[in-house]
Amino acid sequence: MAFQAYALTASEALAKSQAWFKSGKAWNLDFQVQVFYSDSPDIVSQKGSLLVADADRFKLKVAGIEFTSDGESLWQYNPEQNQVLIKAVEDLSSAFHPSEMLFKYLNCKAKELKEGEFNKQKLWVLKLDASKYAGQFDQMEVWLSQKDFSPVRLFTVDPTGNSSWYNIINLKVVKKVSPEDFKFKSRKGVDEIDMR
Repeated sequence: MAFQAYALTASEALAKSQAWFKSGKAWNLDFQVQVFYSDSPDIVSQKGSLLVADADRFKLKVAGIEFTSDGESLWQYNPEQNQVLIKAVEDLSSAFHPSEMLFKYLNCKAKELKEGEFNKQKLWVLKLDASKYAGQFDQMEVWLSQKDFSPVRLFTVDPTGNSSWYNIINLKVVKKVSPEDFKFKSRKGVDEIDMR
């Protein structure tokens, strides 16, 4: 296949995506993750929703559990058990923050730009240098909207060969957020266990 030249370079596309992120205070989205394990034919699929801001602030709902973080404390709420665990963010392993997945590609260098198609939509596909996340990822790609350079899909391969697709649905820029958006609101009958 002949190399196709675009009017845009890989690093320019990444810079435009970084500029898109600077347009808001927070981001709200639904997502679907599919994990393909290297040693198994099974595909693990999960859906969730995420409100994320800077400074480790996020609200994540996934598979019957809710995580809320104000950057200092993390509330892990399990509605089925009617229980919330409160932990200090600094005590969590660095691999935990699910909110970071949306931002990780912004910290990488862009290596290659091509076009791809997903859901009948033409997208820019950026191959990234994943060396910044050595030990966590061997390969990373981000698929960007050709209209505004917002992320539509993220692809990663970890050192054991497991690959993951993150499909981003209904991504919206949030212009105003309140600190209260990132605090767990106590509910009647919910057992709170403070582990800070």
